Amino acid sequence: MSDAPRRRLLADASAFITLAGIDRVDLLRGIDGDLVVPAAVEREVADEPAASRLGRAVENGWIRVENATDRAAARDRSDVLADAAAHLGEPGPGTVDLDDPESDEFIGDVALLALALLADDAVVITDDKPLRKACTSLGIAVSGSLGVVIAAVERGDLEAGAAKDALVAMDEVGARLSARLLRRAERLIDEAAAELDDE
Repeated sequence: MSDAPRRRLLADASAFITLAGIDRVDLLRGIDGDLVVPAAVEREVADEPAASRLGRAVENGWIRVENATDRAAARDRSDVLADAAAHLGEPGPGTVDLDDPESDEFIGDVALLALALLADDAVVITDDKPLRKACTSLGIAVSGSLGVVIAAVERGDLEAGAAKDALVAMDEVGARLSARLLRRAERLIDEAAAELDDE
């Protein structure tokens, strides 16, 4: 057995809310890694059904909530919060209290990016374009709700038809998927299903 730490899966409100909206939060559980939601993101997930689903996942222990400020202090990296804010074009920690949910609507993204910068092997799960762009520019692996669905097909946890139904449902709950993105996702689902059939 390897002594290497498990990769950290950092879930953003955007992807979690989308998956909760289509009743597929369970797909996150199948991804290999430790699933973490920053405390600031937990506060952003305030509407149903996402709030109760996140609460149950935390209670059941398969999602852990972490405070970015505490983790940065523990690693003696208070600068990481300012770095994350700068990469997202947001006010830095000197002007924003990361523990105050009223301080800034984008604070969850700053906390999430800070945790990703502190991790050795992080994957950020988000549908938020500015956060995805920042992660990509920093070399941080990124996925989204579509990637979670496709990965479930690759693992054999979800059949291709159910995955395609999930894509339609995502669009209906406000994920705003372009026709091009839907076609690409359907192609990736078909490829993943075909690979499983070949095994």
